[in-house]
Amino acid sequence: MKNIIALSPMYTEDSNNLKKASLNSPYELSRFNAKWNVPEEFRADLIAVYGEDIYAEIVAEQCNLILTKPDNNWLSKISEEFTKRKISYGQLKDFLHEENIFIKCSDFKNFKAGVFNKVTNIKGFDTLDLENTVFTSEVVEWELEVRCFVLNNEIKTYSSYWRNNAFDTNPLSETEEKDLFEFFNNFMKNYSETLPKAIVLDFGIIKEKGWALIEANPAWCSGLYDCDAEKALEVVVQSCIKN
Repeated sequence: MKNIIALSPMYTEDSNNLKKASLNSPYELSRFNAKWNVPEEFRADLIAVYGEDIYAEIVAEQCNLILTKPDNNWLSKISEEFTKRKISYGQLKDFLHEENIFIKCSDFKNFKAGVFNKVTNIKGFDTLDLENTVFTSEVVEWELEVRCFVLNNEIKTYSSYWRNNAFDTNPLSETEEKDLFEFFNNFMKNYSETLPKAIVLDFGIIKEKGWALIEANPAWCSGLYDCDAEKALEVVVQSCIKN
């Protein structure tokens, strides 16, 4: 039996890096065709998928894969001790009268997340289903944002991706690294049982508030930034379960 991982037909730097990382692994990463269809002869051997969320879910259905991810409302249930900000969850229509808030889709990305003075300022608002579920939060200033690929309650690889309002994948300072791991360990003591064993967690520093949880993302569709692709690949594989 082969251990095949389906890659999206859309070539990205992340998928290319995972492909290279697989050369010395027990996994065979394959792009099939642009119609998002895995040929029948490969489906039994396909153990994982990596790509855009809609693509991954279509492939998973074809190949009897369970794609693990947190509950849709998971972030709203995390204590402010770890989020450092108030987070709400509900349908888009529940927040129509809110002003100056951060809004993000809880599942498929029907619109680009961001800070909006009014909900109706979302691009393409008139075409959105008001019953779509979203997260909202008070607006905060992030000084640093870090992506962590996590497996069995351990950070396998991590990378910064945002610092002082600019894209930045430079290494953390020794103090930042120490504080990140300390915050992560405290967080996992409280919430590891609410998460899949393989997950991507983003943490960051909020100005004047300190380290905080940003969000959780499924490993099978998360960007790598400057993470170690070989280590990230193992987290991706473990985030998919053959049914």
